[in-house]
Amino acid sequence: MLDHSQVRERLRQRPPMLLLDTVREFTPPDSLVATKAITGGEDCYRDMPEGAGIDGYAYPSVLLLESFGQAVSLLWSLAGLGPPDEVPLMVGIRDLVHAAPAVPGDVLEHHVRLSHHSGQVGEFTGETRTAGRTVLTVGSILVVSRSSASLLPTAPAPLQDKDGR
Repeated sequence: MLDHSQVRERLRQRPPMLLLDTVREFTPPDSLVATKAITGGEDCYRDMPEGAGIDGYAYPSVLLLESFGQAVSLLWSLAGLGPPDEVPLMVGIRDLVHAAPAVPGDVLEHHVRLSHHSGQVGEFTGETRTAGRTVLTVGSILVVSRSSASLLPTAPAPLQDKDGR
């Protein structure tokens, strides 16, 4: 298990990827439209083999979903759906459909809507579009909030000798 300093060091070495560029629309607390421009200079294309063809440049589905999830997290935070000292965590996804590939040059538009909110739990739905076509449909993303302190590793209990000291 990592301790606090090891977590900080790993984040310093490779900071988390921000997969959103702008917020185009925000209607608190119900909806948000955020964008992400896909470029050929992104890490996922770094080792692209020569002659990969357009199919080789399809934006990885995991990054597409992570970008959508960041838009969900942003709606949660901007709308003040949870306490300010807590972070939203995605805990479940249903009815996820990757409808079409997105490629460098596309600008993703994540349309996120709040379906239900109660206490520390929220349910979101939406889709991602680019150039008039839908590339991702999300039937449901379930989010819960937790205090950031509760997510950090705790120090192990000190070892005791056989006499209990």
